[in-house]
Amino acid sequence: MINGLMHWPARLRPKTTPVRRIEIGVFTVLLSLILLWAWHYTPSALNLALFKQELRVALVSHPHDHTFMDLSNGPEHFELVLLNGLADRLGARLEVHRVPGPREAYRLLRAGRVDLAAGLLTVPGDDPGLPVGPEILPIQKQLVYWQGNGSNVGSLEELVQQGTRIGVTSILALPEALAAVWESNGTGHELELIQYADGRELVAALRRGTVDYAVLTSIELSRLQRVYPALRTSLELDGETPVVWLFPPGRDRSLIESADAYLEALLAGRELELLFDRHFGHLEVHDLVDVISFTRLVQERLDSLRPLFQEIALEHGLDWRFLAAVSYQESLWNPGAVSPTGVRGLMMLTNATARSLGVDDRTDPRQSVEGGARYILQMLDRLPGEISEPDRTWMALASYNVGLGHLLDARNLTEADGGDPNLWLDVMERLPWLAQREWYEQTRYGYARGWEPVTYVQNIRSYYNWLVQLFPEPADRDQGVRLYLSTPLSL
Repeated sequence: MINGLMHWPARLRPKTTPVRRIEIGVFTVLLSLILLWAWHYTPSALNLALFKQELRVALVSHPHDHTFMDLSNGPEHFELVLLNGLADRLGARLEVHRVPGPREAYRLLRAGRVDLAAGLLTVPGDDPGLPVGPEILPIQKQLVYWQGNGSNVGSLEELVQQGTRIGVTSILALPEALAAVWESNGTGHELELIQYADGRELVAALRRGTVDYAVLTSIELSRLQRVYPALRTSLELDGETPVVWLFPPGRDRSLIESADAYLEALLAGRELELLFDRHFGHLEVHDLVDVISFTRLVQERLDSLRPLFQEIALEHGLDWRFLAAVSYQESLWNPGAVSPTGVRGLMMLTNATARSLGVDDRTDPRQSVEGGARYILQMLDRLPGEISEPDRTWMALASYNVGLGHLLDARNLTEADGGDPNLWLDVMERLPWLAQREWYEQTRYGYARGWEPVTYVQNIRSYYNWLVQLFPEPADRDQGVRLYLSTPLSL
């Protein structure tokens, strides 16, 4: 076409002035530069997520996933809340890819198929190529065994003997002490590390005796012991290790810096502290003796009472496991229980409270549970309207135990001391003050054994979480269902 112009009649040829030729030349140069820049330009990790309007996350599952509890109140949900908040901050949609173990998360990061990886991940000791983001929470890695299949050891060196087998979910994320022992002795088969795809397979292998020991985090063990009391701690490995988010190699740090800034803002505003308490504040309440006793009474007493709890909870719009947790704290599920102060029955109602509720026989299981359910709902209704869930439920439980007047006194002391009277975390700190003269003389209702409702509420939180693990229900997956705790998905 261009060559054809030379054969046009002179009067029909386009007239090109020197200025026009310069303009065309400049335009050609600019276009070439733009194309060259576009060819070599690599968008920042943050701009890439903003452009896609999507934050892709590899989320590692853990040994307790089969109980559904992570979807409502577990460590996986804790990180999901944070990830949802980060996605909202970026104006992006959160896309979660659940993976069975750290190895698959690392693979997706290296392939650039996700923007970050999460799920109780620690810094991979043997894989420095994965950029590390913000620290989420501290954990302790522990060497555990199944009672009857292992024993306590004083040090890792004691395990260096023929045939000792330790199960792990990732050799890349070994605790430093174990990695050092393995590197120096593992080649001679004195110490064997067996890697499993995920935590579920690891715990099953431990139970079968396929491995002698396993490496679990302190959070995993605290929750798993409630389902498997035969799990025992043999040795604590290293010191506290931070849970972190990992990012793809080869990208800049813009997305990491955004995640850091987001977590720092949450920490400064107390949101991270409150979220941590709501997910983990009850985990250290009970020791192994409590675990064994609770497990035994679940088998001996709860089976016969479960239909009653379910029926009455359904009638009043509560979770039957919540009512069962309150009843266990009150009476150990003993319908004939009597305290030295005269309260009695499954829900340990006082005589005055029973009369006000129309309960004729406090030792009758149906009357006691039905009366207790209505009394809890009364406490919920009588609390000030500005208290939201889940703090509202926890304060209602404290009122059930110590009386609404004393709970309101503790809220007033909290506010006077600069705390937030609508947060259980702050009120529970001041409740014990009701037993100290300098404080209870300033209140309307006077002296109370204020430490008791604190223990009471924390115990019930723990028992409820326990029962959710033991008796998961399909409704647990529906975040719209109002359980007695309604921890929000976003902050």
